[in-house]
Amino acid sequence: MNRKIYTLLAVILLFGIIGFISLRGFSSILLLIPIMALFAGLFGWMLPAVVKRVNSKVWIAMGLLILLGLIFPTSSLFADREPGPISSFVAAILFLLPSLALVNAALLLQAGLVVSSQSKEEAQNEFPQPARLATACIILGGVLVLKMLHNLYELTVWDSTYDPLTYLLLIVPIWAVLLSALMLFIILPQRTKLTGLLYLILIPGLMITVSARAQRIDFRQVTVRRADRTVQAIESFFAREGHYPGTLSELTPRYLLSVPEPMIIYGQDWCYESGEDYYRLGYIDRDHWSDPRLIGRLYSGAGEAPGSGQICLEQFATIKSKNPDFPYSYREESQ
Repeated sequence: MNRKIYTLLAVILLFGIIGFISLRGFSSILLLIPIMALFAGLFGWMLPAVVKRVNSKVWIAMGLLILLGLIFPTSSLFADREPGPISSFVAAILFLLPSLALVNAALLLQAGLVVSSQSKEEAQNEFPQPARLATACIILGGVLVLKMLHNLYELTVWDSTYDPLTYLLLIVPIWAVLLSALMLFIILPQRTKLTGLLYLILIPGLMITVSARAQRIDFRQVTVRRADRTVQAIESFFAREGHYPGTLSELTPRYLLSVPEPMIIYGQDWCYESGEDYYRLGYIDRDHWSDPRLIGRLYSGAGEAPGSGQICLEQFATIKSKNPDFPYSYREESQ
């Protein structure tokens, strides 16, 4: 009966908040935050009843599946900008996966703590190897959180190359943490309930720290450092082989484990041309994320290239063909 009363009060409170914000004329973001918080509260109250009936191995299987999905970086969302686009379905999955990873990490944490808190006899009756299961749950949960933070870092750095959303990117993940922490506080045994509070404080703190650090990164300096590494690999290849690589893929895996891409326009590769005794390396640049004037920037070269063709014309043509109505123009500059 108490749960029904709480749910009814929550719904009344929700409509009260909506009415107050609407009357005051506040922005839509102020309307979204309390709705999401209340939604998290309702589900955090009801979810434990479902979680208790699910075998821990289900959360492990789901965690491995989500971890596999996180291998595709969340920054792939920027493929929908240029040269894009990616499908809206794939974009929705990429956007939600980090938040799902945080919820699944909390479920794995509670599974591991519940098994650990049981007496030895109780645990062995339910699970053949309880200690290993608890360890697997906690380790996999930690890996999910770390991978989510790695994806958040890359997403935030790429976000700075466009019209940045900055901390707005954290709204849905923090909402997922709120839901997860409430669930942990309700479902965990008495002596481990503080874990929910720690999860609520620690995970958002880590996300804010990672986001703040990523926002300080200069993506053009990242591009320069990546170009330097690529040039060093090209020169090492020449010193060993006596000629320049025909394509940059020849540099892997001996000289580079993978060729880093420029961080200017998502999906764009280096502009590279070469012969036996010459090479030219460059990339497409622009002064601002919305500037239609693209720049073919020659970063480094050696030897005499035949002819006087401009660099990056093929990449420019690719961008132009995908966005034919946008007034792109082109010029060439040296680094």
